[in-house]
Amino acid sequence: MACYSSSMSECRLVVMRHAKTHLGSSTGDDFSRALTPRGSADALAMGLWLHARQPDLARIVSSPALRTRQTVAAITVPWGETPPPTRWDPALYLAEFDTLLGVVETVRDATTLLVGHNPGLEDLIRHLVRDPASGSQQTGGKLMPTSAVYVLELSRRRGRPAAGSAVLVAHMRPKFLAADTAASDED
Repeated sequence: MACYSSSMSECRLVVMRHAKTHLGSSTGDDFSRALTPRGSADALAMGLWLHARQPDLARIVSSPALRTRQTVAAITVPWGETPPPTRWDPALYLAEFDTLLGVVETVRDATTLLVGHNPGLEDLIRHLVRDPASGSQQTGGKLMPTSAVYVLELSRRRGRPAAGSAVLVAHMRPKFLAADTAASDED
């Protein structure tokens, strides 16, 4: 699937942090932490928001942790029987900035959703967007709380994206969805 953008020389990258999780798991390991009921609801709500804005999503690249698998399952519900294909990349589990930037380098040919973990995702957003808080409704705290989504436009140029090279197209968090819907209803 081709990359959707306002320009043929640019591509969309959607970055999402997994939804809210339980503090522990039944096995005691971090990899097996599951979503809370609120996390499942937030992921589904973000999936509806994302599908309305990015129905042409070509693929998903995600950490294989239980919480990211459950997040992907919930956010793809709006795509019905034909969700975007998902690649479970073990390198994305708790990935640091350099690993994430390497993955971004490989997916600049099509609209891609990257699902992962903090603090790596915050580092990635801070690198790609000059002032990530400027258009994000952020009022302090984390750039990437659970279920946060950033939609970016990147050049399709080969190589690792340079600092500040992305344009912030949209940003959403579950707690902002009601305000976003209310604003849309007034238009």
